Amino acid sequence: MADIHRVQTSCGYGVPMYDYQGQRPTLPIWAENKGPDGIAKYQVAKGRTSIDGLITPLGQAQAL
Repeated sequence: MADIHRVQTSCGYGVPMYDYQGQRPTLPIWAENKGPDGIAKYQVAKGRTSIDGLITPLGQAQAL
């Protein structure tokens, strides 16, 4: 049995359109605007803990 307290869904940026016409442009544009350094900072800022509050490998690296 599972005791579920929270469920998270995707932002949808990478979800293809129903009739496949190609990839949505939102994610590549977002990434281009952030740049490599901005993406790395975003991953560290958003990836330190899981949605249930557990420390991730990124969070462990920050603690060192």
